[in-house]
Amino acid sequence: MNAYSSSFRWLSTVVVTLCLSTAAFAQAALREGTDYRVVKPAQPTEAPAGKVEVIEFFGYWCPHCNEFEPSMTDWTKRNEAKAQVNYVPIAFQSSMANLQKLYYTLDALGKEKELRRKVFTSIHEDHSLAQLPDVGQLATWAEKNGIDKKKFLDTLNSFTVTAKVNRANQLASAYGVDSVPAIGVAGKYLVGVDARRINNLDTVVNMALAAK
Repeated sequence: MNAYSSSFRWLSTVVVTLCLSTAAFAQAALREGTDYRVVKPAQPTEAPAGKVEVIEFFGYWCPHCNEFEPSMTDWTKRNEAKAQVNYVPIAFQSSMANLQKLYYTLDALGKEKELRRKVFTSIHEDHSLAQLPDVGQLATWAEKNGIDKKKFLDTLNSFTVTAKVNRANQLASAYGVDSVPAIGVAGKYLVGVDARRINNLDTVVNMALAAK
């Protein structure tokens, strides 16, 4: 082995050691059970090579999710290279289920990303939409925001949207979600977040990437 090969091998070892040490330090800096929880059993994920799946569990009805939404939007833009972000609407009681359907309806119509901020604003700021609206109120709101009312209602009541709501409830149960906003990372961790604790998400995502 020549001197170059030996030096390269030594440098590689140092880099790997530093990466593992950094990941271990980051994990130690957060408190398991307080800042994040380990998901047991780990859940299957869908993310391209080199990325981790990040799921925001949220509710349009939730004032904390309303406050957190701008921070999460910024975080998503900054981390496109390493995170695939998905959204899962949560209902802790049956009266919240219509807003789960609203999310999946807007998503199916290609309007969710465009209208996400508008939904939060309508519920929490200008109150043009009830915090727990009925289907009629949702249809009227959708029409006022440029969506054909019949198409909206047909999609809202479709088998596809019902199936996605059922899947959302299953995921929430599997991750042990008991409050929102909360973020699942790599199928292995559930992170407690708000606008002040967004750095927790960075730490856990880096931890998950280092473990790949």
